[in-house]
Amino acid sequence: MGVKPWKLITSALISIGIIILAILNRHWIVEAFSLLNEAKHGWLFAALVLIALSYLMSAQVFNVVLRSLGYRMNLLRLWATALTAIIISQSVPAGGVGSYAFLISNFNRRGIRAGESALLASLETLSYVMAMLLIFSFSLGYFAWRGLEATGASYIAGFVGLSVIGIAIFVLTRSEQTLHQWLYGLQQGIGRLFGRRWSSTWIDRIVGDLSRGRSLLIHRRRDVFLLVLIQLTALSGHSLAMLLVLHALGTDVSFAVVLSAFGVALVTSTFNVLPGGGGTVEAALVAVLSQMGVGPAAVPAAIIFRLFNYWLAAPLAAVCYHWLMHEPVTPLVSSKVRTGSLNAPSHD
Repeated sequence: MGVKPWKLITSALISIGIIILAILNRHWIVEAFSLLNEAKHGWLFAALVLIALSYLMSAQVFNVVLRSLGYRMNLLRLWATALTAIIISQSVPAGGVGSYAFLISNFNRRGIRAGESALLASLETLSYVMAMLLIFSFSLGYFAWRGLEATGASYIAGFVGLSVIGIAIFVLTRSEQTLHQWLYGLQQGIGRLFGRRWSSTWIDRIVGDLSRGRSLLIHRRRDVFLLVLIQLTALSGHSLAMLLVLHALGTDVSFAVVLSAFGVALVTSTFNVLPGGGGTVEAALVAVLSQMGVGPAAVPAAIIFRLFNYWLAAPLAAVCYHWLMHEPVTPLVSSKVRTGSLNAPSHD
């Protein structure tokens, strides 16, 4: 069976996009490689391995949900899926949408039903956002305890993040009838604006999928708690890798300082519209670390960390995307379907 043209085009666009980002940020990358010679290579290698393991930990989010649905997928594919989704989310504006679409497409082509694929992607997004906000809350608390003020940008980013999530929670907790009325009114307004009329079938489908997803989430509260814990572990792993980079540069700081800086960088990058972060992640790390008394090592440490955390991972993610979306696959069959059970078990 031939490869669909849109998959080839998407693969090419992702590869080209990563190359363009590398060219635009070549001064960061060149500087990072030059700084590697001045650091202790043992600590740097440990940081690189820890980052890879942190991506593997992120993949456990999918592993937990897939197993609860009765599916099995090997860890290499799950690791490649998590790495690709995370890099996509960081590489383009509104990357979360692209990451979500990739996850849906990837799981669908493996025989996982559309509703279950949407559940997987939604739980991954929900658990990540909750973990990110918990770490950011720790950052603000640590700043207050140290008697320091976070940068204004971090407070703005945090306010925007909490506002967006609050609005999303408000909307997603409305009744089916209310959501249908809102979406229908939105469609009518856009239709009048452009002088066109569209079918409302998509509204019924979206509201129906949302209703089923909410029902599944209600019965998966323990799963959500476990997934948030997994995401916290993965993000803490990246923070620990940053700590190892600082050690490689001969600077000793506490893990709490690095985690606080990483929390600000996480929120800043999430609401940044520049491809690849546009240097804002590095700037946020440098600003907070410098404010915490790290000293001149803050700049090279931030650059090297992003080299390991993003720039070296980006081309690997492009290769993983091509592999995942083009390899011949045998559709997975849920063990619950094979045994004739159609109802997901309760986790309460």
